[in-house]
Amino acid sequence: MKNKQPPLIVSIVVYILAALVGFTLVLLATWADMEAQMYGFYRRASNPLPGLNCPIFMTPGEVNKVSLRLTNTTGKPLTPGIRTEISTPVMPFLSIESIKLAPGESKTVEWKIGPENIDLGRFIFVDVLTYSSYPLPNREDRCGIFIVNLPTNGRTIIAVMAIWSLLGMGVGLYGLNRSPSLARRVSIARRPLLVLSALIAISILVIFWGWWGPGVILVVLTLLLALIILGLVIAA
Repeated sequence: MKNKQPPLIVSIVVYILAALVGFTLVLLATWADMEAQMYGFYRRASNPLPGLNCPIFMTPGEVNKVSLRLTNTTGKPLTPGIRTEISTPVMPFLSIESIKLAPGESKTVEWKIGPENIDLGRFIFVDVLTYSSYPLPNREDRCGIFIVNLPTNGRTIIAVMAIWSLLGMGVGLYGLNRSPSLARRVSIARRPLLVLSALIAISILVIFWGWWGPGVILVVLTLLLALIILGLVIAA
């Protein structure tokens, strides 16, 4: 008895939907971080600040937190000052505090964010600066959180989108490779589709790390490759 393979169109539709979900996830996350760079926070330091952790998505009524993990990599005690600005519809909320760090010690500082911090209709923006504490210079980082109007929470939305995208692209590619009726138009795009899948998967990992710069480059590359694949299929 022969194993029945799903129709070619099913594999194509599954792959396209999964790729679109993954690209949308990356695009919205990167958009929020880009908006944070242009929001109006005054740039006070040129050195990057590692350790800032922000949600990628939140929902309109959700309360979450932003955290910063600081580590004293020097051989002496440090007391760095931390300046934090969080968006609101009127003007950013400002807080200044300091923590004590023994040599080699790490501490995490957290700030609550919620509906009161939503600005521009669909974003929350955060800017964190640590003042210089010799020998460490002033360091600064920013992040943007995209507000998704769905009846759940941001973490669930991200998990569902990421799993749906990665699993769907894998299932779609498997179906294309196993299809006995693989059309010539799809056949010539098979390898580019593998590259596209890899780009989207890498992009998802990049946004989880909060690297908005590489995220922008990957969004552009993904869009260009998708247009090239579309051109190959149409021209075949």
